[in-house]
Amino acid sequence: MYKRVIIALDVDSLEETKRFIFPEALIYKVGWRLFANEGFRVFDFMNKKGKKVFLDLKIGDIPSTVEASLKKILTFNPYMITIHAISGAETIKRAVVLRNETNRGTIILGVTLLTSLSDKEVRKMGFCKGIEDAVNRLTEIIEEAGADGVVCSPMELEMISSTKLLKITPGIRLSVPSEDQKRVASPYEAFQMGADFIVVGREILTASDPRRRFFDILRDAGFLDFAG
Repeated sequence: MYKRVIIALDVDSLEETKRFIFPEALIYKVGWRLFANEGFRVFDFMNKKGKKVFLDLKIGDIPSTVEASLKKILTFNPYMITIHAISGAETIKRAVVLRNETNRGTIILGVTLLTSLSDKEVRKMGFCKGIEDAVNRLTEIIEEAGADGVVCSPMELEMISSTKLLKITPGIRLSVPSEDQKRVASPYEAFQMGADFIVVGREILTASDPRRRFFDILRDAGFLDFAG
C-alpha cells in the first residue's frame, strides 16, 4: 500500500531531495520547481535510487506542441505524466496515441482544476456553475480522450465517483490547511472518498523528521497500525 502515497518533491535541487528518499516510498512527484533547476537529470538520479518519477508539468498547449514535447519526455520512461484538460480532448488523444506507440508503461493523467482555486475564482474563469460543473466537464474530456487517470482535489472525488479513471489527489493535510490550497483533506478522508493515489508535499518536506511524517501519513490512511 506504500506505493499509493506519492511524495511531492517541491524543492529546488537534487541535493535537497536526498532528505526525502526513503526505502518505503516508491513514487516521487517532480514538478516545475525541481525540473526547471535540474531538468532530465532527475530521471537518472531517481532511477539510481530505485524510484519512479511522476512528472507533473501539467503540460498544456496545442496538440502538435504537446506531442513534440512528449516525444522527448517519454524516452526517459516517466511513471506518470500530467496534461491539463483545458488543452482539450485532441491534445490528450494525441498524447495517448504517442504513448501507445512508444512507451506503454507511462500513465497519462489529465488535470482538472488546481487545488488553489476557489469556487468564486472558477466561476470567474467562465464555469458559471462552479467547481462541480467544471470538474465534471473536464473529467469527461479526459476520459473520452483515452487518458488513464485524473488529477483533482479530494473534495471532487465523490463528484466523479462513476468514472473508471485512476484518481490521483493532491491537497493532503494532516493539520490545518495552508492558504494556497483551499480544497484539501486528510489521507484517510481522501482514500475513503475514492482516491487511488494521494500526493503529499509540504507535510513531509517541512517536517523535522520527514520519514516519520511519511509513516504518520501511512498510519492516518489506515495502512499502518504504528508510527514506524
